[in-house]
Amino acid sequence: MNDVDRGSVLVTGANGFVGSRLCRRLISDGYRVTAGVREGCDGTLIEDLDLEYRFGDVTHPETLPEMVRGIDYIVHNAGVVKVKRPETFFDVNQIGTRNILDAAKASPHLKKFVYISSTAAAGPSKPREPLTEAAPPYPVTAYGRSKLAGENEVLNFADSINSVIIRPTGIYGPGDREMFTFFKSLNDRIKPYLGNPGRRIQLVHVDDLALGVGRALQAETKPGSVYFVAEAEGYSYYMLVKHLRQAVGRMALPIYIPGFLVRLMAHLSETLMKAWGKTPMFTAEKANEILDNWEVSVEKARRELGFEAEIPFPEGARATVYWYREEGWL
Repeated sequence: MNDVDRGSVLVTGANGFVGSRLCRRLISDGYRVTAGVREGCDGTLIEDLDLEYRFGDVTHPETLPEMVRGIDYIVHNAGVVKVKRPETFFDVNQIGTRNILDAAKASPHLKKFVYISSTAAAGPSKPREPLTEAAPPYPVTAYGRSKLAGENEVLNFADSINSVIIRPTGIYGPGDREMFTFFKSLNDRIKPYLGNPGRRIQLVHVDDLALGVGRALQAETKPGSVYFVAEAEGYSYYMLVKHLRQAVGRMALPIYIPGFLVRLMAHLSETLMKAWGKTPMFTAEKANEILDNWEVSVEKARRELGFEAEIPFPEGARATVYWYREEGWL
């Protein structure tokens, strides 16, 4: 039990994979956490936590003033990562961000607003040239463009709201469903090598992301400051697959799929899912994203926030596999 009272913090999208781990970390840091969620949402991941609940929807601005009332800090984590229509990315990730900023601006108690963006907003890196926050953004997906648009909304309010933008790299950990596909593949004894196995990727364990958010809430920062948050080390795709296989603990058959075939599979998947009226997760843009290099410099976060990731991927992958198995996912 933490006896420190750091004030109240609202976490939007608190019931999801990232939001739930943010809530756990902020409670342990001594905050009184309010879960900002939609009516009827699945609260399984936070049902054991001591939280206040406030219901609202960032696409319905009339619900937000009550959600932010009396709150000291806001961590805006709510967003969408897969949609049927690309316009929905912008409705939620951009306009939704503007809506909650509008509500927050009227709150006299607010000390800081933290926006959880994504490295997708910055775009991929060149081989062996990690991106810095000063690099001009070049997102390659509709999702990335919508998160960049959300960042710009935050910057538009920088004169009136003390804000920080956090750009995590690929997030994994207990409760994650996106990278779960790769864990399951290795558990099913298949090692998928997609495209160039030498390309480099940087990841962040969800609990290290939560650590970075906690640092951002307390650090003295300039309004509108942007920070990459990630494990300091990048890995080749080949090494990531090796660590995943070791975490799963099973021998696996290597399957090599060249980049052009990955793109073709993504195109077919997207076309079929749309024809069936379902939301495609594996799209042509997603394939291009998967096949790129994603490395960033975390020096600015280390220097200004005092942030250093604590969970290397081999350790985090083992703990994630344990969680998946405990929960019956694997």
